Amino acid sequence: MKEEFARKATTGLLVLIGLMGLSGTAAAAGCGTPQDAGRYTMEVRSGDKARQVAYFIPSGYDGSRKVPVVFDFHGSTSTGNEQLDRSEWERLAEAKGFIAVAPQGLMPGQKPETFSWNVPGVTAPGGPDDMAFIRDAIKAVEDRFCVDDTRIFGTGFSGGGRVLSQYICNGNTEFAAAGFVVGLRAGYPKETAGTWAPDSDTCKPARPLSLIAFAGLQDKINPYDGGGLPYWQYGAEAALQRWVALDGCKGEPTVSENGTVRTSRYEDCAGKARIVSTVISDGGHTWPSSTALLRYQKQLGKISYAVNATDEIWRFFETVTP
Repeated sequence: MKEEFARKATTGLLVLIGLMGLSGTAAAAGCGTPQDAGRYTMEVRSGDKARQVAYFIPSGYDGSRKVPVVFDFHGSTSTGNEQLDRSEWERLAEAKGFIAVAPQGLMPGQKPETFSWNVPGVTAPGGPDDMAFIRDAIKAVEDRFCVDDTRIFGTGFSGGGRVLSQYICNGNTEFAAAGFVVGLRAGYPKETAGTWAPDSDTCKPARPLSLIAFAGLQDKINPYDGGGLPYWQYGAEAALQRWVALDGCKGEPTVSENGTVRTSRYEDCAGKARIVSTVISDGGHTWPSSTALLRYQKQLGKISYAVNATDEIWRFFETVTP
């Protein structure tokens, strides 16, 4: 009996030590199971629908320690895999050891086998519940992989920026910080006396959030100064200034210019939040320094190589205090 008790006690202690070793504290749900490096696709059930999520595992991942995750939301008429090509998050995920995840919309895009997001307030009612899908995708990733839930970040391009913006506006708190490329919003567009602005009633984030945003002055799809399609209307600067107010930022930003790139930094915001805005004078509706999907430049405008959006976004994320 004593021997059996000692054996069980020792086994239990070893299991406890092993679980603690996964993260230094308590194990995350998905810790303990390695996966080979590479790009994959998994199915996530959300409501009564099967949804697709592309993801990339770096070669250093072995399931024994918690790693950051970057969720990357594609633009309208695109796919999760296409967005990973556009943003090139795989390059940094491999170098820095985090997981890159690209959920996929469900609304049909304008081209075959492409998809768009059902953004509350700006798309037709009755479509898929993409707010619920984002929550379900985050939960699925946390359950499957060894994730540091204090280092989950969100990025979005165009329509992906709109859906990510609204998700945060709705008070969801999973993302530690967010990055936007030609798609930052701050609530539904609302017209008052002929002027369009963010509707303050439709953007009530739960806490100040650090964010970095890129915009191009030559963007014809989501015009910097506003207008365009009904979902856009108020411009990139109007969205930025609304977030400056929401984050309780004080004083004027620190502004720097380098050729075609103008960067404004708001460092004194509530809850240690920070905001960085980069505006590119000759940039189109494109991801700065992306070497993929160059065939779309005629429709979307020039890709600027004066700054690398992916590198700058990750640099910003690395400085965020959990």
